[in-house]
Amino acid sequence: MTSKLSFWPAGALAILIASSGCVSVLPEQPKPEAVYHLAEPQNLAELQTNVVIREPDAPRLFASRTITSQSPDGGLKVVPGVAWADRATRMFQVTLLDAFEGDAPGLAVDDVTGVSGEYELYWRVSKFSLEGLEGVCELQLTLLSGRSRVPVAQQSVSARSASPAKGDLARARALSDAGRLCVEKAAVFIAERAVPVEDQDADSLAG
Repeated sequence: MTSKLSFWPAGALAILIASSGCVSVLPEQPKPEAVYHLAEPQNLAELQTNVVIREPDAPRLFASRTITSQSPDGGLKVVPGVAWADRATRMFQVTLLDAFEGDAPGLAVDDVTGVSGEYELYWRVSKFSLEGLEGVCELQLTLLSGRSRVPVAQQSVSARSASPAKGDLARARALSDAGRLCVEKAAVFIAERAVPVEDQDADSLAG
């Protein structure tokens, strides 16, 4: 009686090793040449009461650290060589927190602190990408009563910023500026609609 030796083809062995999790056959993603934050707000709004600012929702491509570009047919692709320094939704939250005067009667409050406010902001980044040489941003805002969670006001804001050059670094800065402009518009909306409850009651009695 003879015994037979079985030999695995090299290709089959490679598949077996890869599927076992011992070896990764996927190439590493290249490190970005430069990383960016959203530009700092230049025009600060003034709050009359405390508003809790939550991290916004966003589609996956707009929520991560990747910077995307939209083609004329509507398709999105990742721009190589550049990235955000943090996930984009967190940067939007931090930038909006910084978009209000620090010595105003009201404050913008990070929701992770657990501090309550007279109002809360739920919002969504519906667009945040490059279109050619322009950075494009669009936010959908819903201001809620902090007590009842009933919507008080809703608004969409958008902004565009042109890049002075064709390179990806300049285009990324343009998208950063578009994000800043969007945040400044959001801050103005919040400051106008987040009115202290006692002021609303006084207006109702006067009317």
